[in-house]
Amino acid sequence: MDFRQLQSFVAVVQYGSFTTAASKLGISQPTVSTHVRMLEEELGKPLVLRTAKRVDLTASGRKVYEQAVSVLVMYDRILHDGQTREKETIYIGTSSIPSAYILPEALAEFGESHPEVRFVVSQDDSQGVVNGLMDGLFDIGFVGMEAGEDTLECVPFCKDTIVIATANNERFASVDPDDAEQVMGLLESEHLILRKSGSATRAVTDRIFDDAGIDESQTQVVARLNDQESIKNLVECGLGITLMSACAVTDLVDTSRLRVFPVPNVDTSRYFYILRRKNAHLDACSEELFSFMRLRFSDSM
Repeated sequence: MDFRQLQSFVAVVQYGSFTTAASKLGISQPTVSTHVRMLEEELGKPLVLRTAKRVDLTASGRKVYEQAVSVLVMYDRILHDGQTREKETIYIGTSSIPSAYILPEALAEFGESHPEVRFVVSQDDSQGVVNGLMDGLFDIGFVGMEAGEDTLECVPFCKDTIVIATANNERFASVDPDDAEQVMGLLESEHLILRKSGSATRAVTDRIFDDAGIDESQTQVVARLNDQESIKNLVECGLGITLMSACAVTDLVDTSRLRVFPVPNVDTSRYFYILRRKNAHLDACSEELFSFMRLRFSDSM
């Protein structure tokens, strides 16, 4: 087993395609296939299910993927520290919503006043970020759920709301957003696209179903995935509807590509949290970023 095999395997999972993984890594598709096959042979178990249209993980593959991501992050950290010792570096773990819709503008703003700082950002689901912090992979984490770990300081810094997102077509144009029964009926009658377990959005979705008395086993779930952009694209194309962070769909609502409905009679609010280890000393730059993020978004609380 070597890092090339792990890199190829992780890339295949992240991009959902051997061809795309090869392109991102700058190597040939047969090479990526060989790396994954050799890894499977060495571990003595299949890691991915290959179909004509996509790549899915086996149960064993999911476990190996989580471990492989941790190994590669640690490898990158060691390599980066060795190459940039003279530079201040902050290692950040983040779930998908903060990564795409909160951190880009905030880190750019922080970077303007701290030009010496470098960021190493790794994206995972909320539970993966929590695990990475406890393992010492990250200095700071950003997630959409409370950590629930005594060793971590977990501070809410930004408020969010979960909404129902649908395609913007005649089918949903007739739905009255003020008609609670009609809106809630969408979750029971329409095809659903849901996040996988481990994400904060999925945790809020489960809470919404419980509060509304909806049995998920009786709904029509057509897809489960964690890539936010893929979910939005599938909703826009009409595969189904979804429950999603309001900040994640603002751009598509503004351009009339999606339609959103508030979930009636249910508390759909949630917070994003900034995390750090209680027993670890952060360097000055990491401490400044921690304070900066709390202050910058204080008005949203």
